Amino acid sequence: MISKILVGVDGSEHAEKAFEYACYLAKRCEALLLIVYVVEEFATIGYSLSKEVEEEKVEMLKKYQIRAKTLLSTDVNIVKTKGNDAAQEILRISNKENADTIIVGSRGFSASKDFLLGSVSYKIMHYAKCPIVIVR
Repeated sequence: MISKILVGVDGSEHAEKAFEYACYLAKRCEALLLIVYVVEEFATIGYSLSKEVEEEKVEMLKKYQIRAKTLLSTDVNIVKTKGNDAAQEILRISNKENADTIIVGSRGFSASKDFLLGSVSYKIMHYAKCPIVIVR
């Protein structure tokens, strides 16, 4: 039985589709939805994120939370964290929260557009301890 679903979001088109599928599955399973956003610290070395960018990310998470709450009759939790590797952070949170399923987009915002599967989803696919869904 699926009772806790973790979905990784970053505002990309693929993450949006992953979020929609996670909401659908959470509703069908009456599961807790855990929305996770990771600020990769390597992207901020030498400078800090501008206040506008930080506020934009907080606003993005609020919109995901509001949408999820209107679509679902179950609980929705938000986790915003920092780390050097988004995949490792998602896996860490998944293990800590005992997620039954991880849902991520096949690609997110990254410098490399040449790969069929993004580096975050690729790492999660190989190291997750629970079933994963990669949404294209």
